[in-house]
Amino acid sequence: MDKQTTPVMMLFPIDKAQNFSDKYLFLGKFLSKLVFSLKYDLQKAEIGLDAERYCLASLVSATIYGFLFMFVGLAFGTIISKGITPFTLTLVFVFGFGSFISMLIFHLIYPKLAAVQIAGLVDQELLFALRTMLIQLSSGISLFESMKGISKSTYGQVSTEFAMVVRDVNSGMSETEALEKLAFKTKSEVLKKTIWQVITTMRSGGSIVNALSSQVDALVAQQVDAIKAYAAELTLWTLVYLIIAAALPSLGITFLVIASSIGGSGIGPEAVTLIVMLSLTVQVAMILLIRSKVPKVVK
Repeated sequence: MDKQTTPVMMLFPIDKAQNFSDKYLFLGKFLSKLVFSLKYDLQKAEIGLDAERYCLASLVSATIYGFLFMFVGLAFGTIISKGITPFTLTLVFVFGFGSFISMLIFHLIYPKLAAVQIAGLVDQELLFALRTMLIQLSSGISLFESMKGISKSTYGQVSTEFAMVVRDVNSGMSETEALEKLAFKTKSEVLKKTIWQVITTMRSGGSIVNALSSQVDALVAQQVDAIKAYAAELTLWTLVYLIIAAALPSLGITFLVIASSIGGSGIGPEAVTLIVMLSLTVQVAMILLIRSKVPKVVK
């Protein structure tokens, strides 16, 4: 994520948050204390803003959402009640306050979600990048030159992570310090474990090639296990999907037809349409759920 990119659904630009007056930062400091991990999540999500200013920007954005949805509640209440009634005012409050709280919570947890997403992107490309490094190190190329090559390659988020290491080393930081910085920053447990293995090997004077080779083997085994577990789980989800997508709608409509014939009433097109729409909604939800369970190693 670019450091100047405004987070998803935030209505207040991040680059404008740098200009907040210090006298308003007490609100941001209060919110940042409620989400104590926000400071580290912002770093891992590559959002270039301190926790206090991010919280204040989130508060402003949530307030804008609150006012917008107050008008939505006013419109709904006016249409339903045919005027400004206590029910309309209740809807205005519920819509406004509910959207304010919901969006504030979403903004505050977004950096953690973004960091997890970045970690997934790292895990997708890490095995290929480590294999490339292993080949280069085995052929006599130094660790720094290998990392420099990875940073210029097309390994997605992995190249971005190593580019930061290369930049830190070029600015005067030692290789171990730059790698430690990446290990603390990254949300990818696999990359974190690999980096600490390399750092430990460098400090003990061991072979980095052997350390990387063992990590590659362990990563391959881990990915194979993840794919096998997903394949086994997919069989169950396929059965559940077939029951919900085919069996339940057919049985539901059949039951309603039988019940309506016994009761002397008919089943209208509205009921059939409602069942079809409900079935489609559940199917889409299940497809998204199954898709979210795909191992990160699978592109």
